[in-house]
Amino acid sequence: MPKGIHRRDTSPKSKAHSRKIASRKQSKGVHTPQSLFSPLINSLDIGVAVCNPKGIVLYANDKFAELLGFSTEDMTHSNLKHFVSPQNWRPLFSAIQLGADAPVQGNLKIIGPETNKPRTISMSFVPLLEAGESTVRIMATEVTTLVETTKALRQSEASLHSVTVHLMHVQDEERRRVARDLHDITGQELATVVMSLDRIARTLDNPQVDSQHDVKEAAGMLREVESQIRTLSYVLHPPMLDEMGLGSAIRWYLEGFSKRTGIHVETIIADDLPRLEPDKEMALFRVIQEALANVFRHSGSRTALIKLALKEDCVEASVEDEGRGFDPNRLSTSSGVGIQSMRGRLELFGGGLHVASTREHTQVIARLPLQDGEYASSINGSGRTAGAPRKGLPEFNREMTGTRWRILIADDHEVARQGIRTLLTRQEGFEVCGEALNGIEAVEKTSELQPDLLILDLSMPQVGGFSAANQIRRAGLTTKILIYTTHSYPALEKVARAAGCEGFVLKSNAFNDLLRAARTVLAGGLFFEQSNDAGAKVQGAAE
Repeated sequence: MPKGIHRRDTSPKSKAHSRKIASRKQSKGVHTPQSLFSPLINSLDIGVAVCNPKGIVLYANDKFAELLGFSTEDMTHSNLKHFVSPQNWRPLFSAIQLGADAPVQGNLKIIGPETNKPRTISMSFVPLLEAGESTVRIMATEVTTLVETTKALRQSEASLHSVTVHLMHVQDEERRRVARDLHDITGQELATVVMSLDRIARTLDNPQVDSQHDVKEAAGMLREVESQIRTLSYVLHPPMLDEMGLGSAIRWYLEGFSKRTGIHVETIIADDLPRLEPDKEMALFRVIQEALANVFRHSGSRTALIKLALKEDCVEASVEDEGRGFDPNRLSTSSGVGIQSMRGRLELFGGGLHVASTREHTQVIARLPLQDGEYASSINGSGRTAGAPRKGLPEFNREMTGTRWRILIADDHEVARQGIRTLLTRQEGFEVCGEALNGIEAVEKTSELQPDLLILDLSMPQVGGFSAANQIRRAGLTTKILIYTTHSYPALEKVARAAGCEGFVLKSNAFNDLLRAARTVLAGGLFFEQSNDAGAKVQGAAE
């Protein structure tokens, strides 16, 4: 502190001394604006001071002195350079000299005497004529919080921009990969099928050509194309996430992940895991998916462990590996959506991400808070609400007679509906009584038409297949339900049974299984165990 400059003394003795000094100044004719306006000016929450062009303080209110960390007695008739650091002298006095002619504004950086932290004071300098003397009025306000907030906001915007640019790059790369796969794999195989069919068409009347073999070969290639397209659609958006919830979708994803990467992944998934909002489940799924991708790309680990658990007030998902670790604070967004985007997905719903890593172990933990309505909804394999009424299905005793079995087809794809309709109408005893394009129509038309059998697709707009099946059963309708799906996963039978369905048929096996399945369930049996070319194993009505 400069010699002769002291900290503010607020004792009664000091205040009395200050009043005496002010009184002597007034008696000597010294200009003291505070004698008239001091109470008003001191009540302002803005620092106010008057100085001459040389920086000598003629007047300072309490707030101005407080902002600089001194008292008004210290500052009056002293040079401003005594109250700021030397590195601020040049810009401060330049502003004072300019302010004697025209308004000037700027920021002053100082160090707080008590906290020893940098502070920012915004100052404006305005010319002022006092008793014929050119002076400068200074208005001061602390803007430390505003400056820090603005800086943090700019950093956040820069980070968000960086992540957005990276996500767009990743999205473009993914589109290129999908386009390349469609062209190089699916497109080539379809071109081969087209050539095979053209050859069959040209040689169909030639008895020396084994057309049946060629047709089977073309059918086999089409099945492979169908499988590739189904796998691609699953990766882009897992349909089971909507129908069965996070646990089942993760189990399905791991089957393909382990086959593609050779990494053995163990799972510990809680049975009481609740259903979350669709966007929340998608966020957790993508975080787990990205964490596994990082295990494959960077860790070198041949094993991983996924835990999905219900905590007191949140759902927690973790991915662990035993490979090379890293510094989470230095990890860039160069792989996948990156740590920042994983965290961003969760923060949208009030959740958070924690990453811990050593040289030989890494753990990524994602948490999402539970809302009140999410506690009661349980993933019990089917995704249906726990405690929902399940009415027992009455025995289906109708015998085959001369009447036709009335069948309702529910599928959002016209080609699929047409294929089923063509297959059924060629068979004696079957009648297609209606079609539904989504899950809501499936429920409404089942109630309205009372069909004997509903052939129900799983992935449909508005309401999915299992949700529609649950609504039909809760309404007490006795229509037999046969799931017709492209999905194939171990829990499908369990889910279908829990939803009150009598069986399922994979679309890839429709030619072999659909008619047998329809006849089986209409006769009172169940149709769950599938086969490719051999006959499907069915379960009788007594089971």
